[in-house]
Amino acid sequence: MNTIQKLPALPVFRDEGTHKYFCEKSDKWLKYSTTQVCNELTEEAKENIERLRHIWQPRGETVHYCLEQKMLGADETLIDMDIYEEWVIPLFELELFTHFEPMGVEYMMSNPIKDVGGQLDLIGYDTKAKKVRLIDLKTKGDTKWDFKKRTGWREPYRTDKQLGCYIEMLKMNCDLRPDICNTIWAYKGKCVMNEDQPVERCEAAWQEAWEKFQAKQEVF
Repeated sequence: MNTIQKLPALPVFRDEGTHKYFCEKSDKWLKYSTTQVCNELTEEAKENIERLRHIWQPRGETVHYCLEQKMLGADETLIDMDIYEEWVIPLFELELFTHFEPMGVEYMMSNPIKDVGGQLDLIGYDTKAKKVRLIDLKTKGDTKWDFKKRTGWREPYRTDKQLGCYIEMLKMNCDLRPDICNTIWAYKGKCVMNEDQPVERCEAAWQEAWEKFQAKQEVF
């Protein structure tokens, strides 16, 4: 890959109040979102997440915003980290970003066939590995893991199906299939990137999630 191509802006936007996506090309609101399809949480789990929204939502929005600004070339010293410096600074110091050329960040896409809209966090070219990486960013609170030894650390959950949805949209909208996927977990005081997630595994996970979701819609 000799030239790093930035992804073109697509005619898709999201209503932040309803979290619904609108596709200007087809002139319609999309029925589903990536999160909606991939969410298999119990009602109890959903209630717990909602109860803690005041903690995770501002943290997640701020950390994502900071990474977006960094990828767009902003001066790191001028990026407003609010009270989340302990999450943002380790993220900025991740070794990957010393050899990473962003192609798209907070990039909205649509799948009109499945009537789904979504927004990937980051995609770019890893100049060291010579691969296009599709990356999802997650934020968490404090962690008990000893990252110096990195023994016993496990991902809180798998993001394969979510990334698989973005892969399908990238192929559909941009004629692009990433080489590999990763998830970056930003904790307070520490940031870690997981082991490579094979594209084929993510695609299969997304297809399985979509079929389960469709089956539920037919029941209701």
